[in-house]
Amino acid sequence: MKNYNRYKIMTKNADWRGICEMNNVNFDSFGTKKELKCLANYLGENEVVFALVSGIMRQTETSNKLDAGLNTWLVVLTSERFLFLDAALLSSSIDSQSVRLDKVQAISASQGLLLGKISIDLGSRIIVVDNCLKEGVKVMADLANRWLVAKEQGFVPIVDDLEQENEKETRDFVKPVAVEKSKVNRTAATLVTGLLGWLGLNDLIWGLWGCAAIKFILNVISSKLSDSHDILSAFILVVLCVWVIIDLFRIYEGSYFKEKIPTSPVLTSFFALIYLVIAILSVIVVGIDFFDDKKKDTGKLASIREIVETYNQNGIAAEKAFDGTRFSIVGAIRSIEKDLFGDYVVKFKGLGALNLLNIDNKIVEIELYFPENQADKLLEVRKGNIIVANCIGRGEALGIYSADKCKLLKVQRKEK
Repeated sequence: MKNYNRYKIMTKNADWRGICEMNNVNFDSFGTKKELKCLANYLGENEVVFALVSGIMRQTETSNKLDAGLNTWLVVLTSERFLFLDAALLSSSIDSQSVRLDKVQAISASQGLLLGKISIDLGSRIIVVDNCLKEGVKVMADLANRWLVAKEQGFVPIVDDLEQENEKETRDFVKPVAVEKSKVNRTAATLVTGLLGWLGLNDLIWGLWGCAAIKFILNVISSKLSDSHDILSAFILVVLCVWVIIDLFRIYEGSYFKEKIPTSPVLTSFFALIYLVIAILSVIVVGIDFFDDKKKDTGKLASIREIVETYNQNGIAAEKAFDGTRFSIVGAIRSIEKDLFGDYVVKFKGLGALNLLNIDNKIVEIELYFPENQADKLLEVRKGNIIVANCIGRGEALGIYSADKCKLLKVQRKEK
């Protein structure tokens, strides 16, 4: 077994990080810090640790009954067995299980996009540990199979007088514990990237000034185009989201920094999922804007009263007439407001919740949304004015009929 003495020395020193680094995998302590601290207490006198991973495993018959169905376990491959440790959340108690290697019939590992799992076949049952670092499960399966072969061939450890020389080599081989500090920096980078990566703040802080400048410029361009070129603005937003997702995974797997120490896969996956959702929504917006631009004006002119009465009499006819089409709407203004997205919202008289005459109406409010480029035209509009606006109808929801992408066509000002 190659590097057996190195594994033996590191086990004696409880150098679990060193074992991971010798296996060329990231040291993963997510959810298993308590287990790692007490691991040495569960090892036999001459037991040697070859590999360890953290993952999710189902509760077994020997588990504490108060535990949930799924817990985070530390899985350790040693020279004698597979050892499983699970620390209680609010106490110092530890659940431990072990499987002797001579009981194992097969070990397999599978790797997904982000995480992996290891399966240990005992013949009568299969132990599955999921949500592990994918490189860790491959190394553990390979080492287990190689060790079983070595034991069958009568492996004999190197005599102890060579251990001191190997111990010195091991100390030179293992990176200093000071690298732990960079893990904190990487977690901070993940948080900054997840929250403000689209602005390039993470690149600015960690020295990638060129990337920071490009992201800033893209944000400015997107903001300027949001009013007149919605599709191009949304496309730039998609590019920024994909860029941030790439940054998150570079930070996680280590290429963003020099040291190969990951942050939590849960934290990385959480922010990546958020930006993926934003990117998908932006693509949907691009599609909606594209088809909206293709909509032609039907030439229809409908009053506020006509929209309300049509919905009251025949909802299907109302949807066909006023939903998803571009037409003109006329009515007297009750209020003009501005929403959080920068659009101007015009509401009409005679439809509010306080109007008792319309209490049975399916439509109690009609709202027209005007983009920012209509701001100049809306400056002279006042409450009580009658306006004609050309909009795309979006239908009724919770008693509110809305239409957006409106253009102000005509204003009849209220006589003083």
